[in-house]
Amino acid sequence: MVKARTGGASRAVWRRVVGVAMALGVVFATTPAFADDLRVGIAPIYPPLAFKKDGQLSGIEVDYANRLGKELGATVTFVEVAWEDLIPALRERRVDVLMSGMSVTAERQKLVSFVDPYLRVGQMALVRRADYERLRKPGAMDEPTSRVGFLSGTTSEAYAREHLKRAALQGFEAVDPAVQALRKKEIDFFVADAPIIWKVRGGLESGERELKGLYTPLTEEHLAWAVRQDDTALRERLNAVVARWQKNGTIEAIESRWITVRRTAVSVKDLD
Repeated sequence: MVKARTGGASRAVWRRVVGVAMALGVVFATTPAFADDLRVGIAPIYPPLAFKKDGQLSGIEVDYANRLGKELGATVTFVEVAWEDLIPALRERRVDVLMSGMSVTAERQKLVSFVDPYLRVGQMALVRRADYERLRKPGAMDEPTSRVGFLSGTTSEAYAREHLKRAALQGFEAVDPAVQALRKKEIDFFVADAPIIWKVRGGLESGERELKGLYTPLTEEHLAWAVRQDDTALRERLNAVVARWQKNGTIEAIESRWITVRRTAVSVKDLD
């Protein structure tokens, strides 16, 4: 920020400079709003990306946000928002950035500006172990007798509605109710982002014996943070952070804390 001196002559010169700048359409840089307080919009319903544990926000995005606040010299304020209200909250300036495991899509790009992706993922499916051999067969998900659950308003719903024309579809507002429905045999498949499936399945050391993942990706997607389309300064700063974290291993370290199965160098068959 350019500061004017207090002298009268200096103030007059400053007024002339400002007047010329305004006439030329020049916009003076000011201290960005996020310098002191970065308001992070988050929907804590997607473990391990964003969820609550013992009443506290947890997950990959929470670790990212806290680390981001230190790098930007900002105080991070988490604003909990329903998933379907995340983008409206950003556009209405109730938050400064969305950090909630959001996939980059063409439709969302019309409304927000995405930072460079931090993780490549895809949709996967979870089934009951007892039904694994039957439901793993090609085309089994799109049978008239198949009941498929997904997270409402997400790319899992988009996949299901586009590709599953014969199956019975059911939306859920969060992961836990969907997983419980699968355990209770109310649905046969639960489709969600790969990190969610990995988290529920739990990796090689998991005690989970009832559910099993179908680990062949159904889609290819990228997860990224989002800012307002006119907030180019913040987007550029966040892009620089993502690039630096990719280079120095920060992203890998944080993801490895929450997604242990992904970091294990074994065949998918070993997760059976």
